[in-house]
Amino acid sequence: MDLTSPHIPLAEDPAEALLAETRDDRLSASATGYPGALDVLASAAVAAVVVVLGYASWASGAAIPLLWGADLAIHEFGHLVTYWAPWQVCAAAGSFFQVAVPLGAAAYALFVRKSWRGAAILTAWAGCSARNVAVYIADAPYHRLTLFGGEGVLHDWAQLLQGRPMQYAGTIAGGVEVLGWLLIAAGFGLALAPVFVRTLGAMQADAQRSRFEARRASLPSARAARADRVGGPHPILTRCASSTSASG
Repeated sequence: MDLTSPHIPLAEDPAEALLAETRDDRLSASATGYPGALDVLASAAVAAVVVVLGYASWASGAAIPLLWGADLAIHEFGHLVTYWAPWQVCAAAGSFFQVAVPLGAAAYALFVRKSWRGAAILTAWAGCSARNVAVYIADAPYHRLTLFGGEGVLHDWAQLLQGRPMQYAGTIAGGVEVLGWLLIAAGFGLALAPVFVRTLGAMQADAQRSRFEARRASLPSARAARADRVGGPHPILTRCASSTSASG
C-alpha cells in the first residue's frame, strides 16, 4: 500500500477554514465607509429645501409661486389626455396628474437613478401639489377661487361632488391635505436617508471587522499550522502505517 499516494484525502484544517471565512468578512467590511462632510452637507441642503417648500406651502395657502405654473400645466395636461374619457374621469384627472406626475418622477429618481436627494425634492413637490389640490376640493361648495380660463370655467370638484356628496368636500380635502404633509415629511426623510444608510453600513462594517479580529486572535497563526503539517506526517498516514506494521 502506497502511503504517499496523492489520492488519500486529507482532512480540512478547521483553523484555515475559519481564517478564510473571517478574511471574507474583512473584505466585505472594508467596502463601506462613513459618509463624508460633502455628503452630509448635500443631504442637509436638500433637507433645508424641503423645509422651505413645506413652509412656503403653509404660508401661501398651498399655492407656491415657483411651483404654481408647473402644477397648472400638469393639471391641464391631465384634462387634455383624458378628454376622450367619461366626464368624471376627465374632471378628476387634473388633480390626479398634479400629484401623480411629481410622485412618479420621484419614484423614477429613487428606484432607477438611485438618487435619494432628487427623490426627496420631487416627493416634497408632490406633497405641496397635494395641499394645493386640497384647497381646490375645499372650495367646491363655495367657488371662491379664481379658476384658470376666467368666468364660465367649470369647477372640477364642484362637478364631481355635486348633490349629497358635496357635504363631504371638507372631509375629502382634509384627507388630501394630510397626504400632502405626509409626502413633504417623506421628502425630508429621503433627503437625510443617504447619510443614515451609509452610517449604518459603516457601523455594520466595523462590527464585521471586530468579529474578524476576535476570530483571528483565537486561532493559531497560519504559519504555525503549516509548520505542523510540514514537520510530520499526516495523522491518517501515521495510522495507516501503524496498521500495516501490525498486520505484517
